[in-house]
Amino acid sequence: MKTLAATSLGFLALLLLLAGCAAKNPPPSEDSMEWRVKSLEESFLQFQEAQRGTQDSIAALEARMEERLKRLEAELEEAKLQMSQQPPAPEPPVARSPEPRPWTAPPTKIPEPARAEKSAAPAKAQKSKAKAAAAPAPAPAKAPAKESQAAYERGLRLVLADKPVEGREALQEFLKNYPNDSLVPNAHYWIGETWYAQKDFTQAILTFKDVTQKFPRHDKAAAALYKIGLAYEAVGDKANAVFYLKALLDEYPRSEQAAPARLKLKSLQG
Repeated sequence: MKTLAATSLGFLALLLLLAGCAAKNPPPSEDSMEWRVKSLEESFLQFQEAQRGTQDSIAALEARMEERLKRLEAELEEAKLQMSQQPPAPEPPVARSPEPRPWTAPPTKIPEPARAEKSAAPAKAQKSKAKAAAAPAPAPAKAPAKESQAAYERGLRLVLADKPVEGREALQEFLKNYPNDSLVPNAHYWIGETWYAQKDFTQAILTFKDVTQKFPRHDKAAAALYKIGLAYEAVGDKANAVFYLKALLDEYPRSEQAAPARLKLKSLQG
């Protein structure tokens, strides 16, 4: 009996405890549920409104960017138009050596007046000797022409007389006998002309290149570059022809060969 009474009392105490908890946490009422729904709807509406505001800002920013891009494109087109209407700026001067570069046209006549005067020196010397025999006091005789110059002119006469083989042999003999003479660059150039006249363009190119490499500051260098360009054109090597003609214009822009080189370049480049 005591055990049953104790169990009943314990169950009754448990029921009272559950009733107290239920009183502390009452079920939500309809008013509180409605308030929650309204709160959620209001939050959702605020979110939608903020999203619309963000989209409007993005659209306005895109419109401004597009307008700015169109304005920049218009300014660029206007700048291009102004540049096309302006005269081209002058090209900067080509850097050149301070060494003088005289004109270098291949001669069509053999010697200059000075050389002719030297060649006539022996005849004048003979006249002076004849006069000296009759006069009481001997007159001084002029010095004879240099043997090296006479040897060079002999070869040059043969070249200009359309005898390339004989002229080349005479000039090669001159180079062998007078390797340090001031006319050595000229002799090399005219040897190249003999190969060119015989249409041996490969050997002509090698000889003319020898002139430009050994005597770059001599007045025959520009003429040699021009003939190199013509020789390359003759063998069908257009790229090298253009290269050496441009090299002539860069290095010797005021030379006699500059004008025909420009015309040849224009024809090669179309």
